[in-house]
Amino acid sequence: MEPKVLAFLGQSEGGKTTLLENLCKLCGESLKSSKKESTTYLKTYGLKYKNIPIYLLDTPGDENFIGEVIWAINAADMGVLVIDASASLKYQVIRAFEIAQEYNLPLAIFINKLDHEKANLNQVLVDLKNNLEISQAHLIQFLGLQNSTPLLVDIIKEQKVIEDGIKLKFEELSENLKSQIKPLKETLIEISAEGKDELLEKYLEEGTLTEEEILEGLKEGIISGKVAPVFMGSAESNWGLISFLNQIIELTPSYKRKLEKENLSVPSIGFIFKNYIDPYAGKLSYGRIYAGKFTSDGMVYTADGQEEKYTQIFIPKGDSLQQTKEVFEGEIIVFAKVEILKTGTTFSSNSIKEAFKVPEMPFTMLTLALHPETRADEDKISAAIAKLKEEDPSLIFRRDEETRELLISGIGKTHIDKTIEKLREKYGVKVKTSVPKIPYRETIRKSVQSVIYRHKKQSGGRGQFAEVHFNLFPLERGKGFEFLETLTGMNVPRNFVPAVEKGVKEAMTKGILAKYPVVDVKVQFYDGKSHEVDSSDLAFQIAAFHCFKKGLEQADPILLEPYLELEIWVPDENVGDVIGDLNARRGRVLSIDKERKYTKIRALAPMAEVQDYVITLHGFTAGRGRFVSRFSHYEEVPPFIAEKIIAEAKAASETSEK
Repeated sequence: MEPKVLAFLGQSEGGKTTLLENLCKLCGESLKSSKKESTTYLKTYGLKYKNIPIYLLDTPGDENFIGEVIWAINAADMGVLVIDASASLKYQVIRAFEIAQEYNLPLAIFINKLDHEKANLNQVLVDLKNNLEISQAHLIQFLGLQNSTPLLVDIIKEQKVIEDGIKLKFEELSENLKSQIKPLKETLIEISAEGKDELLEKYLEEGTLTEEEILEGLKEGIISGKVAPVFMGSAESNWGLISFLNQIIELTPSYKRKLEKENLSVPSIGFIFKNYIDPYAGKLSYGRIYAGKFTSDGMVYTADGQEEKYTQIFIPKGDSLQQTKEVFEGEIIVFAKVEILKTGTTFSSNSIKEAFKVPEMPFTMLTLALHPETRADEDKISAAIAKLKEEDPSLIFRRDEETRELLISGIGKTHIDKTIEKLREKYGVKVKTSVPKIPYRETIRKSVQSVIYRHKKQSGGRGQFAEVHFNLFPLERGKGFEFLETLTGMNVPRNFVPAVEKGVKEAMTKGILAKYPVVDVKVQFYDGKSHEVDSSDLAFQIAAFHCFKKGLEQADPILLEPYLELEIWVPDENVGDVIGDLNARRGRVLSIDKERKYTKIRALAPMAEVQDYVITLHGFTAGRGRFVSRFSHYEEVPPFIAEKIIAEAKAASETSEK
């Protein structure tokens, strides 16, 4: 049977990691890690069951690390939603379900923690039915405890399941229990029959299906995304795990579906879904092979024409890596220290041009400025950032050209906090953070005629002389800058015109209110005076600079602020709170539309008012809200706010000059 890759999805503290670790232990794999902590990045486990290589991908449950979930989904043959029976259904489960469906990943459900004192199976089943738009086919059903032993029933076989290590035994059920599970068996057969026309015909004629036919119909329903098989158990107590593993390998679709779906036909191809920088081993690139095989000491090629020699290759084993000489198609391979293998890279053992689609990363919702604490931190930060981006492509780092601040953008506060912690603990770089500076602008509200400035300097030797005459006009918002030369006569030689324009542009870099760039202004250079000896490009540049500043003072200068267009998705019950909050932030709602189980709100809001918006939004919606934003336009800052911004800018300028 083919190798299988399963991505385990769901809420934090649902027991995903415990489930994976105990599956490994049951299959004879030893584990190195003994630390129990919340998963913040994609981890890969490897085991063999019935001599089949099986790889388990452990994903974070926190929305802040949803990028890791997307990479896992793109590498897996099937997703497993792990549901905590002792707690209410969390939004993260619904979000993982939606993303899996978006990428057409078949799904199974494992209801965990059924031995917990607060477990409520009936409520969980109702919640799943109400929130997940998918038919749920019960395969392993928990019917309570018998003498402190879990009573698990195989619905297809209609037999009691007894787990003994990795062995399974089956016993007949009493008539009472058979009648209890009869509705589940009938539902299962109906769901299976709908998976295939031939099976539906037989079911309508005979009213039943064989075990093989049930599995056949289930597989079709799973591949179509309409059906999810349901398993039950307890990862902590080790029951229901082998029953799950035994059936899931039968139902997991082939890895070759990815090649068919993306219409790729090559002898050798794979996809890197995770890079990890190990403190000792260096860069480790985790990839899934979809065709061909790889041996140690070879060459790896990428679809963009790069190639690199490698020596060692590994496979996941337990929670560690095992060096090997060859890795076959369908399996997960780990390359060590291969620089050309970025996350999302399509690779091959020979020259290749075809490539897998790279999934889009979620939009970042929070941006902060990073400030290295010392000169040594400043020297190390570039190399550290490069490694952080290797490990987590959902992070965005950029240098703001205007403010010169180094900015980090992440999905939320926890995402950025964990990244800063990693900078410090893993790469020895300490940074402080601050809210990024807002790129305000200055402009004018009225036209000014006949602004004249003469620059004259005489201090021995050749002097400087230039006089320029300007008219200034406000432009429509967003038009930028327009320079118009309408000189007549020969008062100013035309060769000085470029210097005049240069002087104006230099003056526009810092306005007179708070030293922000000036925009949306038209300057008409209509006259001036020159001296045949003392005039020069520099003299006219200086004159133009001061003439423009003089004109600004007379043209009713104002401050502008950037506005963002937001698209916000929230549960219906939170719409009122979100709109009220947007109004308080000087925002304007543009539209409200229904999208599946969410409401989408389009709005405009000043950038200054929404820099921490993700924190408030998650507070209103218990983490269920999300948004994307993009720059829209500039608008005038209200006077009472402008006064404060100008005062702060002047104070900062005075401090820097001391």
